[in-house]
Amino acid sequence: MGLKLKAVIFVLFIAFSIKGLAQFQDSQPYVEGYLYDAERKEPIPFATIKVKGWSKGVVTNRNGSFKVPKKFAELNDTLVVSSMGYYTKTFLLRQMMAKASNIIFLQPHVFGLEETVVYGKKKKRLSARAIVRKAIRAIPENFPNQPFGLTGYYRDYQWHENDYLNLNEAILSIYDQGFESKDDQSTEFALHTILMNENFPRDSISDKPYDYENKSKIINRAILDAYGGNELRILRVHDAIRNYDISSYAFVYKLKSHFLKSHGFERGEDIFLDDDSFYSITFTKSQKGYSAFGQLLIDKENFSIYKLYYSLFFRDADTKSVESGNGSKEELIFEVVSEYRPFKNKMFLNYITFNNSFLLPEPPRFFVEELRVEVATQRLSLQFNNPVNEQKASIISNYKLEFFGEPLSIKEVFPDGSSPNTVLIYPLFKNRTKALDFYSYFKNYKANKEAGEKLRCRLMNITDINGNLINKIYDYKEFQQFREFFTQEVQQDFEIPTPAFLMNMNIPVFEGQPLLEKDDLENYWMNTPLKVIEN
Repeated sequence: MGLKLKAVIFVLFIAFSIKGLAQFQDSQPYVEGYLYDAERKEPIPFATIKVKGWSKGVVTNRNGSFKVPKKFAELNDTLVVSSMGYYTKTFLLRQMMAKASNIIFLQPHVFGLEETVVYGKKKKRLSARAIVRKAIRAIPENFPNQPFGLTGYYRDYQWHENDYLNLNEAILSIYDQGFESKDDQSTEFALHTILMNENFPRDSISDKPYDYENKSKIINRAILDAYGGNELRILRVHDAIRNYDISSYAFVYKLKSHFLKSHGFERGEDIFLDDDSFYSITFTKSQKGYSAFGQLLIDKENFSIYKLYYSLFFRDADTKSVESGNGSKEELIFEVVSEYRPFKNKMFLNYITFNNSFLLPEPPRFFVEELRVEVATQRLSLQFNNPVNEQKASIISNYKLEFFGEPLSIKEVFPDGSSPNTVLIYPLFKNRTKALDFYSYFKNYKANKEAGEKLRCRLMNITDINGNLINKIYDYKEFQQFREFFTQEVQQDFEIPTPAFLMNMNIPVFEGQPLLEKDDLENYWMNTPLKVIEN
């Protein structure tokens, strides 16, 4: 199941920490480049770059960057660059090889809204809803119902402060039984090579599982289903076109039967790719403080869906917000973009990217730095990061001690007069034997770590001199979790590997999965993001 709405709670998917070893170092020499809009001078993400006359290709990164192995210059010297809404352009690969990085500009190609279509002797303008209805009904005809394979570049990562975190990359193959089959039940996957990229920052905190009980990592207004921590499986569930006849995500749910009923649609200006024109349909939905915005690009000839963009927001004046696609200020919950391109008269996935926001707590302003057992004076010493409020720090009921899970009474507690950051606690024992037993555990405290871990001190209502409550989380940092797949080749003749070499979709992608050797692996490459440049 995908993203489900229950009251004001959404079901997303859990992302476990990925702990693997780099299995592959991509050492091929590359031609590198950046793709920009010629008028706005902004990067063009997810544009398709193909070697002319060759089936292999790549899709530009979010910042417009791309790289192509120099070896392809031996096969054909021309790159073909295309993107919806732009004029297609060709470049000589050999000329690009002379530069460390190349900046390529594409010219926008957008015409006005077509007013009418012809049906027999009558002229009638198709409504936005009618166009979408035709496109959904045409999915069985326009998309493959026979088995097919996709080989390409997969990655998942977090994004924070304009940088990649925990970037994991792979070349993998997808063995799909066709659109009439249930994707999550019948599709198989094989990993060919993986890389946990150490050239980008690694952060174990943002990479850990979601934890709502302790609020150490949360998706705001969302609950996560596990899916075994497999981010690729999560990504596949969010392809509403591939899963048009089963439930996908809120508020699309089942594209075939729910989407049209629950959204409002509007026609925009037609968009062109080469000589082909496409309907541009925007759609919206609002429900209980949530709002959805998206866009469909649909072929005018056969109503094939080329692109589906969908974003979900929460409207809340008290939270950090972003500008949604319709221009309003709202908090992003998730975003998914999928693009299909024709191959031998059927539509195949070109790329899909899915991301959701999540929150990590800022460090508390007031916390304990160390709990120390002083054997000589037979007391405990709590050292804080800030000077304590002496009145609240002197109340015994604000402290709860446990030793090996058993409550430990307190006789006295008071701030240390010689150190404003320290509170002294004197435990109370039933008899002298209990006291001797307790302190004997800590005679060699530095070596006796196990005993130290069994001593717990829970604090309540204690503040520092500035009024900051102990261990309280006052703010969260926002991150984005991404999963992306970019097709480099479509295969209609293939053999599914033996089960021993297929991925286990119930465990993380980069954790203990088998690797399937591929004879022509050098013909595929990881399109690792390039550093952002100033244009």
